[in-house]
Amino acid sequence: MGSSQAIAIVGIGGVLPGAESLEVFWANIVAGRDAVAEVPDDRWAISGDKVYAPEPSPDRVYSRRACLVAPPLPSFPDLALDSELVASLDPMFHLVLAAGREAWHDARMARVDRRRVGVVLGNIALPTDAVSALADEQLGIWYKASLTDKPPTGLPHGTESLNRHVAGLPAGVLAKSLELGGGSFALDAACASSLYALKLAADQLRDGRVDAMLAGGLSRPDSLYTQMGFSQLRALSPSGRCCPFDESADGLVVGEGAGIFVLRRLKDAFRDGQQIYAVIRGIGLSNDVGGNLMSPDSEGQLRAMRTAYQQAAWRPSAVQLFECHGTGTPVGDAVELRSLTRLFDGEPSPTRKAAIGSVKSNVGHLLTAAGAAALLKVLLAMKARELPPTANFSRPIDAIDWESSPFQVLSKP
Repeated sequence: MGSSQAIAIVGIGGVLPGAESLEVFWANIVAGRDAVAEVPDDRWAISGDKVYAPEPSPDRVYSRRACLVAPPLPSFPDLALDSELVASLDPMFHLVLAAGREAWHDARMARVDRRRVGVVLGNIALPTDAVSALADEQLGIWYKASLTDKPPTGLPHGTESLNRHVAGLPAGVLAKSLELGGGSFALDAACASSLYALKLAADQLRDGRVDAMLAGGLSRPDSLYTQMGFSQLRALSPSGRCCPFDESADGLVVGEGAGIFVLRRLKDAFRDGQQIYAVIRGIGLSNDVGGNLMSPDSEGQLRAMRTAYQQAAWRPSAVQLFECHGTGTPVGDAVELRSLTRLFDGEPSPTRKAAIGSVKSNVGHLLTAAGAAALLKVLLAMKARELPPTANFSRPIDAIDWESSPFQVLSKP
């Protein structure tokens, strides 16, 4: 990816657990704080007392701790949307509007033709709070009718029906709110979604179809759905602490939020005098056909990483900071560490060990927004010129020979 194809990140925005702003988000990272807390009583449709069981069992959760965000107030007076409609939409939409609006203003886009700006987001295709409410309203009346053998007399309209479009509509709403004409869509590639969205946005820019792209990730499903799902997979942390690469790691913690970036061709960003947070010079993409949901395969990880380094004309030994997926699941973390170690095969010994870490130790696993949260952390670290610590870390997992490895996990910045 030569200089003519390099992509600049010129604006950032995010709504993340435990942080009312990106400044607080970075302060939490530097301090090694996490946003884990007991799930509020009003977040789950079923009482936590009824759904909780200390041991894994069907239709129960064995942890009531997660990294959740308080939804922003649905008030966006400078966006081209009806305020009453915005207020009727699921908090998922409020997250993407808040993050997207912040990124747009941060990028200073006055000189850019909005008709040539597009949106691509990673977004999880799971039921939201509003979808659950719609199901209760629409299916409940038919269920009651079936008990009496009488047809329903009318369908309720308590929840805005647009909320049924959980997958693609958030990208469309963001584009509409900023009056963008370059097209919008969303994808669900699970944990890779937001980085996949960046890759697709970069393709749009390099092909000349647009002059700017908003790209990133969003995740705000019904949190009981994800808590229950990871409980059944035995992937949820019983202790309610995410400890990537630590010997005490016992699973992941569910998170939620949004992270959005404004991308431009590097030459255009220079021409228009925009700030440049970072430059994307290589992107690796692969399918991990040899692994499974809870146990990834090194071959796919290495293929993606080596492709990115080849494009960028970099050597792994030159890198100071590796932001990892690092979910806090011992099997997944061990595979990732071994993949990174193999990436260094044939490399000269670095003069200083590279820092590795995972933002999931701070904000949990944001699923389709996980990569966006990780990238926000890296960009803020570059801006501050600090190597960030990993929260909840004390002793490394016994997966590699740390003494001879080129890596270290920092407990202090």
